[in-house]
Amino acid sequence: MVCRSIEYGGLGVRDLERTGLALRLRWFWLSRTDTDRAWQDLDLQFTPEERGLFYVSTSMVVGDGLTTLFWEDRWLHGQSIRELAPLLYLCIPKNRRKARTVAEGIGGNAWARDIRGVVGLQEIGQYLLTWQLVTHTTLSTEPDKLVWNWTANDVYSARSCYRATFHRSMTCRSWKLIWKVWAPPKVKFFHWLANQDRCWTAERLARRGLHHHPRCLLCDQEPETIRHLLLTCPCARQAWHETLSWLRLPAPSPEHDASLQDWWRYWCPG
Repeated sequence: MVCRSIEYGGLGVRDLERTGLALRLRWFWLSRTDTDRAWQDLDLQFTPEERGLFYVSTSMVVGDGLTTLFWEDRWLHGQSIRELAPLLYLCIPKNRRKARTVAEGIGGNAWARDIRGVVGLQEIGQYLLTWQLVTHTTLSTEPDKLVWNWTANDVYSARSCYRATFHRSMTCRSWKLIWKVWAPPKVKFFHWLANQDRCWTAERLARRGLHHHPRCLLCDQEPETIRHLLLTCPCARQAWHETLSWLRLPAPSPEHDASLQDWWRYWCPG
């Protein structure tokens, strides 16, 4: 959580493991786009995790088909044959998957001769789908282009790769209310802790099996939770009443199930 960016509810502390992953993918990118590198002939080893992230982050724009891998790269409408025809893909020997280019595969329909093993009805259906897609592919004299999907200029950057590792994370709805306001840093940090329910209230002490007071020390009415301390405690409600009266705003009582985040968003919808 701490290593997530502030937009995703974290503190933006850099995750060194993800950073290392992003930097290693730079070698993968250069091995496909810069053939003049002195280490191009070295047998670079990449983990399945690195290969998986690379292939979902890239796609190929086919030109002459000389560098695009027929079975591995995402060159058919942004998808690979492994995605479009997974059962057919399993019928291809591994050495062919890593070597067969689009130009070689289309020439004389050589890709069809790569199929080995038992072919059932499902494999035949995927074979016909692949045949239809490949038939409508035409090559040109332009070189193939590898596209990085996370940048506007289609070129790899470590920053975009690092951010891609958080793709589909849930966006924090109130991050601007915490960090984009005028307040001392310690106040912002307390607000962040309160949103995460990480303040050492009696409720949290009880969950950890630590000594705690059974009731709020301010009102002696309810158990001490972060929501009670900041919203429903009579002392907190009085403080809100005085503050909102000074701002000439109405001071409604918090809903029974309203969270601290919902309370802030009600008063600061922007």
